[in-house]
Amino acid sequence: MNKEVIISIAGEEKFPEMGEENVTELVTEGKYYKKGDKHYLSYKETEVTGFEETTTMLKIENDRVALTRYGQFNTHMIFAPGEKHTGYYDTPFGSFTVGVISDAVKVEFGQTSGKIDIRYCLEIDNNTKAEHTLSLNVREA
Repeated sequence: MNKEVIISIAGEEKFPEMGEENVTELVTEGKYYKKGDKHYLSYKETEVTGFEETTTMLKIENDRVALTRYGQFNTHMIFAPGEKHTGYYDTPFGSFTVGVISDAVKVEFGQTSGKIDIRYCLEIDNNTKAEHTLSLNVREA
């Protein structure tokens, strides 16, 4: 079952060492489908998110979310509560490895809508660089 959806994305990142905070909000069209007990979302990134010319794919099952981006920026990260996963970031400026430590992952999906809330930290070279929250609200287009 493929559906056209509207995805509202709100992201916040905090850099405790620098006392900085960035907030990003985006509403975009995307695609949703369900296969077995897994939900899948995909959408095109824009300049607003800083990942223009990139597609994001989310694979969602229970309280585990895998995010894969491909295009100008490539990455693969896994969010699972209480777990640390090592992922990568390929950018036009170079590649590096990141640690993703998820504090909370909450997933709620029904027949026509869904919501994902993730709270996590990113590590580079085993040092926490930023604290993040990511919220996605999904509804049929």
